[in-house]
Amino acid sequence: MSTFENYDKVLKRFMPAFKSSAANVMTKEYGMTQQCAAVLLGVTQAAISKYINARGNEHPDVKIDEKVVKAFVERVKAKDLKGGQRLICKMCQDNVKFDCAFMV
Repeated sequence: MSTFENYDKVLKRFMPAFKSSAANVMTKEYGMTQQCAAVLLGVTQAAISKYINARGNEHPDVKIDEKVVKAFVERVKAKDLKGGQRLICKMCQDNVKFDCAFMV
């Protein structure tokens, strides 16, 4: 698989699955507003609404660890963005398995 195909998989499969999980944790478990979750995830409020109202996982082959998502939310709430990024990178590596130029 080429580097482009790997990044495409990250952008079109892993990140939407991760953001959907994070949006659900933020709004349902932490009681955040959709707008607050949108700011923290760098998306629009409409995207958060789509994520939390989705009928199911669009990418069942992507493994999202809910404990890691909760740890990510805690880090982002504490403004530890680098720590949050490390958690995303680790989970992404577990799913995509390629050497990423952005890995921290």
